Amino acid sequence: MKLRQLIRSMSKPIALTLMATFMTPSGALAAGPTNTALPTIAGTLAVGQTVTAGSGIWDVTPSSISYQWYRCSTAALVSCAQITGATTSALKLVAADGGNYLQLQVTALSAGGGTTAATAISGRVLVQPLATVIPVITGVAQLGSTLTLTSGTWIDVVTPMYSYKWQRCASLEISSCTDIPSATNSTYTISVSEIGRYIRGVVTVVATANNLTAESISDATSRLNAEPTLITSPEISGLAIVDEMLTSTTGTYNAFPVATYTYQWQSCTTIELSTCTPISGALQATYTLLTVDIGKFIRVMVTATNNLGLRGTPSALTTVVLGTSVPNTSALPVISGIVKDRQVLTVSSTGWTGTPIGVLNYQWQRCSAMSQVECIDLKGDTKTSYTLNFDDVNNFIRVTVKSTNRVGVGTIVSANTSKIMYATQLQTAPFVIGFAQVGQKWSATPGTWVGAEAPKFGYQWQNCVSFDVATCADITGATQPDYIAQTTDIDKYLRVKNWIVSQSSVAFSDIVPVKITTTPKTLIQTPVINPKPAVITKPVVKKTTITCIKGKLVKKVTAVTPKCPAGYKKK
Repeated sequence: MKLRQLIRSMSKPIALTLMATFMTPSGALAAGPTNTALPTIAGTLAVGQTVTAGSGIWDVTPSSISYQWYRCSTAALVSCAQITGATTSALKLVAADGGNYLQLQVTALSAGGGTTAATAISGRVLVQPLATVIPVITGVAQLGSTLTLTSGTWIDVVTPMYSYKWQRCASLEISSCTDIPSATNSTYTISVSEIGRYIRGVVTVVATANNLTAESISDATSRLNAEPTLITSPEISGLAIVDEMLTSTTGTYNAFPVATYTYQWQSCTTIELSTCTPISGALQATYTLLTVDIGKFIRVMVTATNNLGLRGTPSALTTVVLGTSVPNTSALPVISGIVKDRQVLTVSSTGWTGTPIGVLNYQWQRCSAMSQVECIDLKGDTKTSYTLNFDDVNNFIRVTVKSTNRVGVGTIVSANTSKIMYATQLQTAPFVIGFAQVGQKWSATPGTWVGAEAPKFGYQWQNCVSFDVATCADITGATQPDYIAQTTDIDKYLRVKNWIVSQSSVAFSDIVPVKITTTPKTLIQTPVINPKPAVITKPVVKKTTITCIKGKLVKKVTAVTPKCPAGYKKK
């Protein structure tokens, strides 16, 4: 029934063909596959693109499927006509398809017969515009001129809309062209950036509902020749000091053909340019200042030249030219920082004169006295800062600063710092404990210090002839926390010397108040608990006697500071 309905909807030749194919010998129509989903067309409907067929869905798997593409002049089925040879599942759209519509008929065959199903009419195939005449640039290709770009002549554009852009090209190759920023009108005024280059115009047809986008490029203009045009002025580098070399840049120019450059140095008595005169023979890119230039200002005139013209441009003036002098300063270097072991000192040195400006060098020194006489260089310490160490303790630090230029060397020495102090400070003295008998062990407990870092203690045992510390002497080899009393200690007293290695001064325990003997003694330790008070002897006060008189009266007065009574005079 479906096949009969389909045949009635077709043209007579197509219907006769189908009937001959699917009629049984008895004249009855064979039953072909039943279409359950119509075929489809996929892809971009535009000239030059390829669209593909979807064969639809059938109730049985067809033994074969065939295709026929149709071109339709309108969206109505009656306007459709077969596309000769378009019988595969893909169709590449050509110019003849532009502006038309498509339909696809798919025929599915099986053992029982065949069935044909058709797609809906497609949308309109977009045309690809084509420029039959490329855009043309009119105008004079020279700096400052305005060029105009025509849109060209196009086919397959229903309602033309155009956009424009301009390009500068390093050569005649299109690949060397780059867009000129903001140049998007049909006219363009040539700038200095185009000198020595070519110019092209690009016209683009704007895509619409009826056509695709397309572009066409104009021929290039001739290369833009121009006399030198200044972009940046020449600049002078170097010190404005006698015997120094000044160097000039050319400045930058747009010019084609490429410019060549010449130089003329000038001497000016003031900053007024009218006072500038050429320096004889100074025709190079460099100039060495002479004694006659002292007190003057210097500039250079650079001239850029090609076959179209020339352009001379002066540099700015230098500062006034100075003579040379040895560095000097009257300001002593200033050392700042905490004068204590492990602290950092810094030095500043200002007020230097001298031409050219000198380069400063530093040498830190350690002095054993405040007088600055006995000072030695601290090897390798030649920067503006110095970290104090244990070797500096109880010494003084200073720094020598030298300023060097090509004329000479200026030297100045800072004042000494105050005496460098220990970073560690003793809180409690060491003490010892042991038996005052030969062969017995004595033990030392180290003192305690503030500011110590990972302390490593040193020890030295001493024996003393008396309680006078001047009688104490080191015991050879006794450098451990423990000590065994020796026969050489008999009738002597013990004490220990203790310190933190490379961090502190030495500290001493009290002298043990019991002599070492050969007989057993009780345990002794320092400091002694409730030691016997020291006996303090009062000083003897000397008195003086004077004689005082009053008329015939005489008195003697004896006192530390004797004075005569009222009315009496000292005789």
